[in-house]
Amino acid sequence: MIRKSLFFLLPVLFLIACQVSEESRIRETLNQREEALGRRDLSLYLSCISKDYQDKNEDIGQLQRRIEGYFKSFDRIDYAHWDRSIDIEGETASVIQQFNLEVEKGGKKSRYSGKEALFLKKEGRRWKIIRGL
Repeated sequence: MIRKSLFFLLPVLFLIACQVSEESRIRETLNQREEALGRRDLSLYLSCISKDYQDKNEDIGQLQRRIEGYFKSFDRIDYAHWDRSIDIEGETASVIQQFNLEVEKGGKKSRYSGKEALFLKKEGRRWKIIRGL
C-alpha cells in the first residue's frame, strides 16, 4: 500500500517542484526588467524580451526604439510591482500584476499606476516576454 502511494506521490511532488522552479525563473525575468527600468539599461531590458515579441502592431525593433526613447527622455524611472499572479501552461505563461511607475524629467515628476498583463514564453532555460508591454 505504501509503495502504491509513493508511486503516485513522487510524480506529483516532482511536478510541483518543477512548477515552482519555472515560476522562480519567470520572477527572475520580471525582476530583471524592473532593474533595467530603474537603471535605464536598454541592453538589460531587451534581454528580457523575446525576439518574437509582437504586441499591438509593435515588433521587437519598434519596442526597442520606444524604450530607448523613454530611457533618453527621463532623468529617473522608478517602477514597482505588487500583487503578482503567474499562470504557467507548458512553455507559455501569463502574469497579472499591479504596478506604480514614476518618471522624472527636469525636476517634474509624473506617476502612473495600474494593472498590467504580460505574456512570456520559455526560450531555452529562460522565460522572455512576448507581448503585453
